[in-house]
Amino acid sequence: MQTEKISSNKLFHQTLVEWKDEFEEKIERSRSALSRHGGGGNGNASEKEIHDSLHSAACRDKSVHDDICLGLLGTILLERDAALKSYRDLTLLSRDNLGVVVDTLSLLTLEKYHKLTDVSRNQLVWVIREMVKGGAMGADMLCWNLMRQIAGGDTSARNLWLIDYILDIYVEYRFTWLNKYPVLIAAVIYTYLRVIEDHMTVPLANLRQKEVTFVSSLIREHFTEVCMNQQIGLGRDFIRQLQAVSRIPEIQEIWQDLFYNPKSLSPHLTGVLQLLNMRTSRKYIQSRLTPDMEKKIQFLTAQVKFGNQKRYQDWFQKQYFSTVESQTLRADIIRYIVCVIHPPNEILSSDILPRWAVIGWLLTTCTNPVAAATAKLALFFDWLVFDPVKDNIMNIEPAILVMYHSLKTYLAITATLLDFLIRLTYEYHPPTVERFKAGVGAALKSILEKRVLQTLDVVLDNPKLEPELRKSIKENLLVLLDGNTQIENVFLDNHVQESNNLPIYNNIKSEPMPILNSTLTNHSIPSPVLITTSANIIIESASSGTKQPPPAPIITFNQPDPEPDFSDEEVDTKEEVIEVKVKKDVVEEAERERIFEKIRGLPTNFRLPFEALLSQNDMKVANRSDLLDEVLSALIEEQLEKTKREDLSETLAYLYKSELEKPTVLEDTSSIIENLRISPVNELVSLVIELKPSDKSLKMKNVLRVLADMITFMPKVAYKLLIILYQLLEKDPHGEEIRFKNNNYESLYKNLLQFRGMKLDAQLTQDLKVCWECEPLVFPYVCPIAYIWYVEETDLSNSTEILHLLVSTLDSSQLQDLTWKIMQEDVRFFESDSIVPVIVKTIEWESWEQHCVWTLVESHPNLRLEDILPVIPQLDAKRHPEALTALLLLFRRTASLSSGAVNTLLSRKANLKDRFVVNILIHWDDSTPDKLAEQLSAILVQYEKLQ
Repeated sequence: MQTEKISSNKLFHQTLVEWKDEFEEKIERSRSALSRHGGGGNGNASEKEIHDSLHSAACRDKSVHDDICLGLLGTILLERDAALKSYRDLTLLSRDNLGVVVDTLSLLTLEKYHKLTDVSRNQLVWVIREMVKGGAMGADMLCWNLMRQIAGGDTSARNLWLIDYILDIYVEYRFTWLNKYPVLIAAVIYTYLRVIEDHMTVPLANLRQKEVTFVSSLIREHFTEVCMNQQIGLGRDFIRQLQAVSRIPEIQEIWQDLFYNPKSLSPHLTGVLQLLNMRTSRKYIQSRLTPDMEKKIQFLTAQVKFGNQKRYQDWFQKQYFSTVESQTLRADIIRYIVCVIHPPNEILSSDILPRWAVIGWLLTTCTNPVAAATAKLALFFDWLVFDPVKDNIMNIEPAILVMYHSLKTYLAITATLLDFLIRLTYEYHPPTVERFKAGVGAALKSILEKRVLQTLDVVLDNPKLEPELRKSIKENLLVLLDGNTQIENVFLDNHVQESNNLPIYNNIKSEPMPILNSTLTNHSIPSPVLITTSANIIIESASSGTKQPPPAPIITFNQPDPEPDFSDEEVDTKEEVIEVKVKKDVVEEAERERIFEKIRGLPTNFRLPFEALLSQNDMKVANRSDLLDEVLSALIEEQLEKTKREDLSETLAYLYKSELEKPTVLEDTSSIIENLRISPVNELVSLVIELKPSDKSLKMKNVLRVLADMITFMPKVAYKLLIILYQLLEKDPHGEEIRFKNNNYESLYKNLLQFRGMKLDAQLTQDLKVCWECEPLVFPYVCPIAYIWYVEETDLSNSTEILHLLVSTLDSSQLQDLTWKIMQEDVRFFESDSIVPVIVKTIEWESWEQHCVWTLVESHPNLRLEDILPVIPQLDAKRHPEALTALLLLFRRTASLSSGAVNTLLSRKANLKDRFVVNILIHWDDSTPDKLAEQLSAILVQYEKLQ
C-alpha cells in the first residue's frame, strides 16, 4: 500500500507570482491523510495491516474515503514508478465505483489540463487508459473530455503525442470497450476526421495513415447505428468533415459510396441528402475547440465592449494563429460562433461585441486562401438548406450582418462573400441545386421577416459593388426571393422523405451530458459543436465537371433536441464481443519493405549488416553496435555515389529512429541528459574526431555527407548534434587543441554547411526552430550554444526571431541560469551597437517575455544604460509599461546624471499620465540636486539661444 514519504513533485506549472493552486493543495492534504490513515510513521506495518487500516478508515467515513482515493490519485499523477501499485490499491479501496476519481479527472481534463506538468499530463492519460482497460464507469466521459484537448490546426509535438496516444487507446480496446459507446464512436469519427486535415504533410504520413485506417473502418462498421442515428446527432457536419479529406483513397471510397452506392454503407441510406437534412448536435461542434479556447471566445462575445476588443483579438491571434497550420482553426471558431453562441436579447441590444464583428475579424486576418474558403463555407453552410419551420434565424444572422457592416470599410469582404454564396448555391452539388436555391431564398426572406435588416437592397443592390457582381446577384439571388410556392414544395418533400426513410433506434439511451462543469456563464449554452471543411475542394469538385460528389444541405432546429449522453449501461447486443488482436500496422510494414529494397541495392559490405539489423530489431545492444561498426568502417573506406549514400543515410535514420527520436531531457527534472548518447550520431562524430589529419579529406567528407543526409530525413538530429558536440567539449580535459586539432568541435557543425547547401545563419535558424517546435524544454540549453560558438560569425546578436523563441520558452529557473552564464561572460546575447533596434522590436511582446529580455539586458556587463537611451522617446506609457518599468529601475540603480540622459528624458512626448520622467528627475533631485540644476540650466540657456 502506498503510504511512503510524500514526493515534492508538482502537479501544475507555477510562476513566482502565482498563488499555489487550491486543487494542488487539496491533493497534498489527501496524500497526507492517506499516509496518516495507512499507518502513519509506523514503518514496521505489513502490507496487509496497511491495507486493513485504510479499508477500515474508508468504510467509516465518506470524507476519509474521498481523501484516501484522492491521495492515491495524487500519487499516480506525481510518481510514475508507484502509479501501477497505487492504481491497484485505488480499485480495491474505492467504494463508489471510482466516482470521486472520475469527477476529479474530469475537472483536470477540462479546466486544468494546460497547467499540468509534463509528468502529470502523461500520468493523467495513463490512468485514463487503465480505466478504459478495466472498463471503469465514466471512462467514456473522460475520453471525450480528453479529446477536447486535441487542438485543431496544431501540429506541435505535444498535440501530436496526445492524438496518437488516444488513438492507440481506441485501437487497442476497440472491440472490448469502444464499441459499447455509440456516442463516443461518433465523437471519435468527428474528431479524427478533423485532425486528419491537419496531417497532410509528408512528416506526418505515418500518423495520418494510422488515423485514416482506423476512422474509415469505424465509419463502415457503425454507419447505420452511429452516422444515421438522429439521437446521436452526428448529422450533416459529418459530411462536411468527410469531404475535407475526401482525396485520401480510403476516405474517397466512402465518399463515392455515399453518392453512387449508398446501400453499401447502410440498407436504410437513400442518398447523401438524407444525412445533410439531419442536424449535427452542438456538442460535436464544441468539441473542436479546447476548453481554454472556448472560454476566451465566450468572454469576447459576452464581456468585451464593442470598440475595446483589439487587444483581446491581438492576444488571441498570437496565441492560436501564429503558425501556418493554425489557419484551419478559423473555420472551427466561425462554426462555433454561428451554431453555438446565440446571445439573448439583453446582449443583442447592449454594446457588447457582436458575433458578426468577431467573424469579420477572423475573415479579414486570414492570409491562407484555402483556410479563407473553408471559413466562408463554415459561415454559409446553414444557408444551403435553411428551413424556416425548423431552423434558427441566429444561424443565418452573422453572415448577412458581416456583409452589411463591411460595406463601408471592407467592401472587398462583402463582395467576396456574395460571390462565394452564389457559387456555393449553384456549384456546390448540382443535383441538389433546387434544394439549395430554396434554402438560400428562405434564408433571405427570413432575414426580412425577422427584421435582421430593414431591406436587403443595401447589400444585394449596392452601387459600390462591381457591375458584373451586381448582375450576378440580380440573376441568382434576388430571383430567389419570389419563389415562395416552389420553396414550400421543396421543404414539404424533404419533411416527408425524412419521416419515411430515417430509422429510429430505441435501444440507444439519451441522457443529459455531464461533460462540462459549466463554468462558462456567458450565454447558458448546452453542449455545442464545431466543424470545418476544405471549401476550396468543394468548389473544385463542383466546378470541375468530373463525377466528384460534394456535400449537401443543413437544417438547425429552433428548439434544442435532446442531447445524447454516454450511458453507464452497456448497449444490448445479440452477438458476443470477440477479443481480436490489433492488426499489424500496414503503413509500417510498407515502410519496412521500402527500406529493405533500398538495402538490397547497397554494396555487400553495407547490405549484410543492414539486413541483420533490419531483421533482428530485438537483438542485444552489443550485437547492434558491432553491426553498426561494420557499416561505419565500410563508410570511411568506400566512396558511394549520391543515391546510394542517401539510401544508406535513410536506412540508418529508419533503423535508429527510436534512438534519434528519444527526448533529450529527463522527464522528471526537465534537465538535459548528461553524456547524451544517440546512435548513430555519436559514432559518426567519434569517427571524425579520431581520423588522422591525412585521412580527413575523403573519409571525413563521407561521414559529414551521411550526417547531412540524416538531418534531411530527420531534422531534429541537427540540434541534438549541437548538444552532443558541446557536451564532448565540456568533458574533454584538453579542449579542442589536443583532441581536434585544426577542426574543433564547433567547426564540425559548420563543416556540414557545404553538404546541406546552407549558410551558417540560415542553418542555425532552421535547426533552432526545429528544436523549439519539437522539444521546447531543450531550447534554453541549445540556444546559448549557438551564441557561444557562432555569434561573431553570424547575425545572431541582431536576430529578434531567435531571441523571441528563447524568451517564450524560459521559466524562472532557466532565466536564472542564463543570467549566471551572462554575468560570468560565458555567453553574450547583445552588443552595444545593435541593442536599440533589438529592444524596439521586443516592446510588443508578452509581459513575461519582455521581463526576460530586460533581465538578460541588465545582466550583460558590456552594456551601459547610455547604450539604451535612444529607446526612451519611442516608448508610450500606456502601451509599453514593461519596458518603462525596467528602464526606471535601471535609472535608479545605475544611471549617473549626464547631459545626454537629461536631454533624452526631456525629449519624450508630454503626457500628464506618464510619470516616468518625473520619477527620475525627483530621484536625481534627491541624490544630486546641484548637478541636476546645472544640467537643466544649461538646457534652458541653449534653448534661449535657439529662439
